[in-house]
Amino acid sequence: MRGRALILLGAIILLVVVLVVVLMSGDDGGQETAAQATEVGGEAAGGGEGEPSAADTGLRTLNMVEIVVAVQDLPRGIVIPPDGVGVVPWPQEALPEAGNYFTAGELQDVIGQVARTDIFRGSPILARQVVPNLYEIAQTGSDAAALMRTFEGDEPRVAISIPLDPTGVGQVAYGIQAGDFVDVILSFLYIDVDPTFQTRMPNNVSLITRLETGELSIGSPRQGRPEASTLSPEGVLLSPSESSQRPRLVTQRTVTGAWVLRVGYFPPGGDIIGATPTPQQFETLPPPGEGGQPATPQATATAFAPLIITLAVTPQEALVLTWAVDAQIPITLALRAAGDTTEIATDPVTLDYMIRTYNAQPPVALEYALEPPITSVRRFDIGRLYDFLAKSGGGVPAQ
Repeated sequence: MRGRALILLGAIILLVVVLVVVLMSGDDGGQETAAQATEVGGEAAGGGEGEPSAADTGLRTLNMVEIVVAVQDLPRGIVIPPDGVGVVPWPQEALPEAGNYFTAGELQDVIGQVARTDIFRGSPILARQVVPNLYEIAQTGSDAAALMRTFEGDEPRVAISIPLDPTGVGQVAYGIQAGDFVDVILSFLYIDVDPTFQTRMPNNVSLITRLETGELSIGSPRQGRPEASTLSPEGVLLSPSESSQRPRLVTQRTVTGAWVLRVGYFPPGGDIIGATPTPQQFETLPPPGEGGQPATPQATATAFAPLIITLAVTPQEALVLTWAVDAQIPITLALRAAGDTTEIATDPVTLDYMIRTYNAQPPVALEYALEPPITSVRRFDIGRLYDFLAKSGGGVPAQ
């Protein structure tokens, strides 16, 4: 009985020793954790006597710096008023880059400055967002220039404007919108010219003869070319049956993937980002007709007719478009599918290409023909098409 009591007492003593060791280990870990927290967070908060420090509580503290922030929305161009900015503590780890923010002692330096860009409430005032006078606001540039900086491409882009076909045929029936990508198709008319005169062929030919008096006589100029012939020992002069030669048409895609910045003229000031469109006024429907049936509304002209478009292209492509406009070459814009960046080589289209590719061979000359004779293909003339659209309600007045 006495032996059992000794064994029980020894077990109790061993349990107490183990408990003491565990408690001592926990205290060391807590001190080590508190020391690490002090190293990470800097000086402990409330380091005075009787106040718990960050090391005692195990909480991480942040160093705060008082900086100037906007206490109200400051639109671009506003002279910053005294009640538009204030001083608030800001975590040192979240401060903007050094030298680009204003501290509490620089508050008066910010008041009276001009907002170069929109500054939203609660945002730190950055040095690059304010300027001393209104003239330096122009350094921010236009919205169009800012948009081109967001375009991701291999080459820098420049903006250039080109005229549009007023009928809408050359720009996908006014379906092109800002943000689209288009290909530019040009059609060329080629003629033969004299390489020296740079004038349309054929040249005028004047026969030179020597009179009995020995003087030279120059005959009246005739269009054509002299050729030897059995009809006359002096040869003959071949003249064209038409007043001028027929141009040869070539159509080819030139600029690809041009980014549409704007369709139509830019608004005053050039602000196009987030601009509120002007509401369109609609006419009241006519009263019901006979039998209570609604009367058919009359067709009206489309409210907007863009006559100009602005494209973002490479510098070399800008020269191509400028040359085409100066050369008065018809420009057709082809709308690309969204996200389509493929580059597909195209062949120039000529009469020979159409014959070879589509087997459009000339017909055999027969001994009979249709009456009346077919002298042209039925199609819309561009001028007549414009008149037709205007009279039918699909036309569009100028901007």
